[in-house]
Amino acid sequence: MADIRAVFVDLDDTFLAPDKSIPAPNLQLMDLLAARGIELVPCTGRHVMGVPEAMRTHACVRHVVASNGGIVFDRATGENIRLVPIAREKVEWLYGRLSPLPMIFDAFADGKAYSELARRPLFDQIDVPDGLRTYLKQGRTFMDGRIPELLDQIGSVTKLSLFFTSGEVAEAISAAVYEAGGLVMVQTSASCYEVTDAAATKGEALVWLAAHEGWGIEQTVAFGDNNNDVTMIEAAGDGVVMENGEPHVKALADHIAPPAVEGGVALYLQRLL
Repeated sequence: MADIRAVFVDLDDTFLAPDKSIPAPNLQLMDLLAARGIELVPCTGRHVMGVPEAMRTHACVRHVVASNGGIVFDRATGENIRLVPIAREKVEWLYGRLSPLPMIFDAFADGKAYSELARRPLFDQIDVPDGLRTYLKQGRTFMDGRIPELLDQIGSVTKLSLFFTSGEVAEAISAAVYEAGGLVMVQTSASCYEVTDAAATKGEALVWLAAHEGWGIEQTVAFGDNNNDVTMIEAAGDGVVMENGEPHVKALADHIAPPAVEGGVALYLQRLL
């Protein structure tokens, strides 16, 4: 492929190990990329501040794609240079349809993940590993009151994380998002749907940032493992899926990298750098 200018990486189970740490080979890779003048772009469903500090503040990182493509953040200026929010009326409509159900309705805005304090006990009922459950609780800003009442305080919502406690609730969420229209919904765990505006995907963000920075698409590599990475894998010059990735996502890849726990991103890029 052409000389690499940018490496787009999903975080959880891609650049990060299952325990949320950065494997040693990937730490070394960041230093190498900085020395070569190649940008590493975290491309995540998390909010900007949810990117590990050691990664977010590294010299090889200038931009962060957050909220599954709803935000492109410029670390040098501290500003969002691309923002694709979910229309407020759709957030309010979805909340009205779904809030009576036993589910968690989290809104990503202003660099944080906001969650209703009254729904906090539901985090102990959703089907996620205990480590992820702890991470979710620690990463939320719990607020008194209902999400619609908080919208004036928290600003534009770029992503919704909708956690469900049963198959029936999952079906109700799916039906409501479909009825709302103009949205993208991906399932990222056994009990979570992530929802963004239809124009806010990791693939759209990759294409936009490449044009903004003057990179050719053929000069980009993207790594992922899950449903919300598909558009990015398909958009990049080289779309790479981790060995631990979902089988249907691996089927779309140009190449397969070693598992995330081994530092598979770095191991794959060794042969290209």
